[in-house]
Amino acid sequence: MPAVIVNLDYVKEKNTSAVFKAIVEHGAISRIQIARTCLLAAGSVTRITRLLLENGLIQEVESQSHERGRPSVLLVARKQSLHILTISADRHHIHYGLCDLSGELLAEHKEPLQATQSDEFLQQIIQSTQTFIQQHSQLTRQLIGIGITTPGLVHSETGVVHSMPHLQTYGLPLADRLKQATGLPCFVGNFSSAITLAEHQLTPHNPCRNSLLVSIHNGVGAGMILDGRLYEGSALTAGEIGHIQIDPLGPRCYCGNFGCLESYISNSALEQQCHQQVQAGSPTSLPDNATITDICNAANQGDELARSLITNAAARLGKVLAMCTNLLNPEKIILAGEITESFSLIEPVIRMTLQRQTVSFVGEKDIQLSVSACYNRRWLAAYALMRRALLEQGLLLEILNKKALPIAAP
Repeated sequence: MPAVIVNLDYVKEKNTSAVFKAIVEHGAISRIQIARTCLLAAGSVTRITRLLLENGLIQEVESQSHERGRPSVLLVARKQSLHILTISADRHHIHYGLCDLSGELLAEHKEPLQATQSDEFLQQIIQSTQTFIQQHSQLTRQLIGIGITTPGLVHSETGVVHSMPHLQTYGLPLADRLKQATGLPCFVGNFSSAITLAEHQLTPHNPCRNSLLVSIHNGVGAGMILDGRLYEGSALTAGEIGHIQIDPLGPRCYCGNFGCLESYISNSALEQQCHQQVQAGSPTSLPDNATITDICNAANQGDELARSLITNAAARLGKVLAMCTNLLNPEKIILAGEITESFSLIEPVIRMTLQRQTVSFVGEKDIQLSVSACYNRRWLAAYALMRRALLEQGLLLEILNKKALPIAAP
């Protein structure tokens, strides 16, 4: 029988991360429950929780049970023990946030995106990040790393941004360059994928093993949870749902293709359609410079032009979601973006399209359709990347091994 070689450091990393993850996700949990959840021996759980207690990452609390006898001791994560810096870049702004271990926002800053090329973009992020850290020095003493999200094609393992729709970016090593400037570990990901991960992380007591999130804003992107994990594809760039062609004779997209979904249902596309209809004399209460919010509000109030724009967009989206459903069979589809302000109008259109264009069997549950709970809290996308690194990718043990992190006093 061949000898089995065990990497003890790897086992230690996985076990420590698993125990801390169980404590973070459950809120308050006993050592016995941890052992059952993580499939670990009681002695291993005791050693790991002692390490976490000594480093101030968790604390003991008494159970609130009213049963007789000695109260059981539960373990909870100390959310103020670790802080996370989040950066979220979109086509017009860069959002900075500082949050605790639970994702609660402690400080934030928003500034216009001034860059037009990757070097300018990198310089702006580095300078603004350093300034933000200095301005909140009292809160950044427990800072463990930086999460960053951008639109476009991002390789989350290498931290390289290969392209963004609004900047001339080709293979920008964003994570490495920001780490060099700040000395902090950095994790970069596509915004749609990261906000999908946040939705999954922050609903641990209502798990959904397979879900699809579609983000509709300046562009259209998607994130997928498959078998309980974020799916990013072989090149970690999966989810470009906005570039599925729905009309080969349609308008040219910036990607070079024609008739992409994004060219019909993005915010700017709907605003342009509205402008053209108003200029053509269509009866409506909308001005010719109406925003997506104006269109949604008017649609909710019964404006015929606005309702037509919203329901046509929902029908086109529904067709693409039906393709995705036949391929992935998700339990839930989550919609995000300003268009969800008219969710009561788009939901029945999408549901009808799914019923007509997807394969199902008798007794199968209907797909859940819902609005994202995280989308309007942009910092949660970058927070989710850092949380994954901490609880699943070995960052926790790196922090504990350094023994240089100034943990906040209980």
